[in-house]
Amino acid sequence: MIQSEKDYVKDLGVIVEGFMSRLEVRGIPEDMRGKDKIVFGNIQQIYDWHRDFFLVELERCIQNHDLLADLFIRHERRLHMYVVYCQNKPKSEFIVIEYETFFEISCRMSISDYLIKPIQRITKYQLLLKDFLKYTTKAGLDSEEIEKAVELMSLVPKRCNDMMNLGRLQGYEVWLCRLFFLFLFF
Repeated sequence: MIQSEKDYVKDLGVIVEGFMSRLEVRGIPEDMRGKDKIVFGNIQQIYDWHRDFFLVELERCIQNHDLLADLFIRHERRLHMYVVYCQNKPKSEFIVIEYETFFEISCRMSISDYLIKPIQRITKYQLLLKDFLKYTTKAGLDSEEIEKAVELMSLVPKRCNDMMNLGRLQGYEVWLCRLFFLFLFF
């Protein structure tokens, strides 16, 4: 788990220190001004928190497994930043496709591959905690706290998914309006 968290933080770093810093150096094309905030959302906040706090606390859980459930429960509000990130995800995908060549840098994956990482990661936490619960129960240990953490980490990905669906619906409304106006005038 620790190595995959380190890899995740490294991938977030590619976004922040690679793609985002490249925008600062190259400048943002006039027709893209403001859209960069939609593309990246709060990824800087997610990166900083994971790099500076969550990874360190997760490493402490290696020494004391009882801390794992509490780690997620304690940071419930902080994990809400993933829901905020997902709010712009459908719009972000559209902009990245529109400006695909602008976002090209030499790295092992495309910007789209990197930007999906937070969504994939929030689901992995849920799976990790479910496995931890399974083994805790098999060992006959108290599992009340880990059950709370599993419940919490089942809600966060659901909220993320709901926000992405809402974003898609909002885009769908705009598309329907455009189609309606085209139909009226042609």
